[in-house]
Amino acid sequence: MSMFGPGNEVRERVKRLRLVRGWDQTKLGELADIPQPKISQIELGKLLPSDEQISGLAKAFGYSPDFLTAELRLMPTTRPWLRANADASKREADQRTAATTLAAEYVRCLGLKPLPDLIPEFHGSLADDDAIEELAGEARENAQIEQGEVVGNAIRAAERLGCVVLPLESELGKHWGMSVRADELPIVNVAKSSAVPGDRQRWTVAHELGHLALHGNSPPPRDADEARRMEQQAHRFAAGFLIPADALIEMIDGRDVTLGVLAEVKSTWGVAIKALVHRCQSLGIIEPDHARSLYKQISSRKWTKKEPLRVPNESAQWFERTLTRKAQADDLPTACKRLASEVGGNAVDLLSFADWSEGPDAEVVSLAGRRRN
Repeated sequence: MSMFGPGNEVRERVKRLRLVRGWDQTKLGELADIPQPKISQIELGKLLPSDEQISGLAKAFGYSPDFLTAELRLMPTTRPWLRANADASKREADQRTAATTLAAEYVRCLGLKPLPDLIPEFHGSLADDDAIEELAGEARENAQIEQGEVVGNAIRAAERLGCVVLPLESELGKHWGMSVRADELPIVNVAKSSAVPGDRQRWTVAHELGHLALHGNSPPPRDADEARRMEQQAHRFAAGFLIPADALIEMIDGRDVTLGVLAEVKSTWGVAIKALVHRCQSLGIIEPDHARSLYKQISSRKWTKKEPLRVPNESAQWFERTLTRKAQADDLPTACKRLASEVGGNAVDLLSFADWSEGPDAEVVSLAGRRRN
């Protein structure tokens, strides 16, 4: 957020809440009883809204005038490292980025204390796969995952690294996740629906951790080639985080890599079979021809979207526990009502950042406490 006074804070907050609601300026103008050209001027910083206009805007959003005019001076939110918005529209990306910034705003205005940021900084070459693997190993260590130990819950591991993990109700374009730094706070958004396979959800979390660690000082990709490189780098980090090379090589231990063997690996590490094929090829465990044969078998079995050995969906804890503890409430909805009331916020918005109630799925392959044999 801009640092140049209350007028800029108001204009950016108005635009942010409008984006969160999915409204255009005309819709907001109708609800706030303000002509659309004046909404545009407010958002551009050319018009400081009157008290009457602030009241109209606050009523439209379901917030108090004090919330709209609060001076928090948030640090700017980074742009998500999406594939140049090719797989998610600009409107979708802007809406979720605005919601993520709003979540950071609640963290600040409620005085919540995030866990220390332990995401390791990358100082090597992004073309060096070994350096990326080492970074993933450092992240595992910082997340208190012992060598050879399975990542029992990827979302909780991200929280131990200091991330605030927010639930997405559905995919963002073709993405199941998105990450940014909002007010310098690392925030990961990930789909919570049980329709999203748990193995893909886990991979998405690790992938977004990769973006935060590897690309924290990089702008979004400029073109398809740069986007592809950044995605490959984040995938390499995710692979190193969820299935370290030495552990995978030891588990396969010279056996012929078949779908049955990879299913066994999946049941231990909670990673999709298709991702395991790519991992085996990248580590030189199998040749490209072998990988192509496995991909064809996966396709013929129609496992591309739904594999056997379903892994449960995961959920975050930090936001919910912090809110209920601060509000001294027994349940999350009550906590959100109390705390939103204290700062003139919107309880429904606050609840959306911490409610994973529909996310967790029945456990089919439990990874908790698992270690490789």
